[in-house]
Amino acid sequence: MAKVIVLQACRHGLGCSHLVANLAVILMHHGYRVGVLDTDLQVGGIYTLFGLDETSEKRADAYWWLNANTRSITSLRSELRRYDAPQEIKSAGIYISPLGSRLAQGSPHLQTLQHRYGVEKPYEVLTRLGDELLLDFWLIDNQPDLAEDDLLGLSLADIVLVLMQLDPYDLQRTAVILEIIEQLKITYTRLVPSLVLPTIEAAVVTHMLENTYQYPVAGILYLSEELIRLASQGIFCLHYPHHFLTQTMIAIAQQLEQDSQALSTSSASA
Repeated sequence: MAKVIVLQACRHGLGCSHLVANLAVILMHHGYRVGVLDTDLQVGGIYTLFGLDETSEKRADAYWWLNANTRSITSLRSELRRYDAPQEIKSAGIYISPLGSRLAQGSPHLQTLQHRYGVEKPYEVLTRLGDELLLDFWLIDNQPDLAEDDLLGLSLADIVLVLMQLDPYDLQRTAVILEIIEQLKITYTRLVPSLVLPTIEAAVVTHMLENTYQYPVAGILYLSEELIRLASQGIFCLHYPHHFLTQTMIAIAQQLEQDSQALSTSSASA
């Protein structure tokens, strides 16, 4: 069963979609099949980052499948597929559909999958869809508003990454989000400070946050000129594979792998 990883930002503009997209690519390169759900009802940054045609959202029976492009190391090969088409031999890749932003709204996309699998609850749909596509992970780009749909996304999580800035608003907001996560009894939660100035030492940030919230810091996303220059016109880790920001995201992905393995072990022994 695919492990559900939710990225929860304290506010818009922290780079949550950017981290989701890069983690998906990194995990794919580690040999996994990754599903990505973008819960943003209006912007839909995941499609922009991957350079996909959003008109496919009108097709309730179609989804995008991405994998490594042997012709260009800075891009991915994309293919629009149908759910009813025969599945290929298992290989690493990324699944993207418009289902995420319509998970709780009775949309044609959700209804199509509910009818296909004979289930009603969104969690059951994700489980059956993940099994059909042989997914190892679900990455959910959750919105910071904490409306009903956002709480639904959090309630599905096995692992949560909380993105935050080092300012009073986000420090307070993080406490609220962590309280909700504790009520949902999510097994693994990690903090990811974002847009951190390069002049602030990592040890100082880690010590402050871990002592304040009693949750581990997965990695620190420092503000990067290269990231700003890329301007959401591609996947950062493909354009800058040796950049310190890419290395941080690789380390975060490795922690997600370890947490997932621990969850599988605990479930097997239960």
